[in-house]
Amino acid sequence: MTDQTGRGHARQSRTTAAPAVHLDGHLVRGGALRIDPDASSLRIDLPGEATAQDDLLRELIGDTIDRGHYHRQAPMHVHGSGQRMQLPVNVAAWALACAWRGLDLPYLLYGPVVVTGPYVGRVFRGLDERLVYEAEDVARRVGELRNEWATRAPVDESAARRELLAYARRAVRSSEPS
Repeated sequence: MTDQTGRGHARQSRTTAAPAVHLDGHLVRGGALRIDPDASSLRIDLPGEATAQDDLLRELIGDTIDRGHYHRQAPMHVHGSGQRMQLPVNVAAWALACAWRGLDLPYLLYGPVVVTGPYVGRVFRGLDERLVYEAEDVARRVGELRNEWATRAPVDESAARRELLAYARRAVRSSEPS
């Protein structure tokens, strides 16, 4: 759905979203996924127009947006000043970026992160359903692991990173076609 300004709306969904169809000026259903610092995720309907997409991303993330390219088909939109503004670390988005990139990033991601499909013709396309599933699965597993750590703390930060990244990489591998 769009409101009077033509912006998209967030919708909570744990089921398969409608296929991401891009029609200029129309909504891209399930076109993006927001991952919050608490490891929750939310499917987002993207507007099909570039300015409306930029407005929605600023509304969801903040005024300054940087784009990280950790997967060819799924740019991550992050707050450009999140660390300086002391936004909470987004462990789930960081673990997903590491798993997609195939390396341990030496920096963290802060605040809410939005993952979209690729940038084509001045707009972001809808995120592929397999990538939505991967991102949701990583966020879910990170949330479960953080809950488990409340009763079984990791030995140290290095052990925590290894365990977290193992969970994320397993989630990404399990969704890849055989």
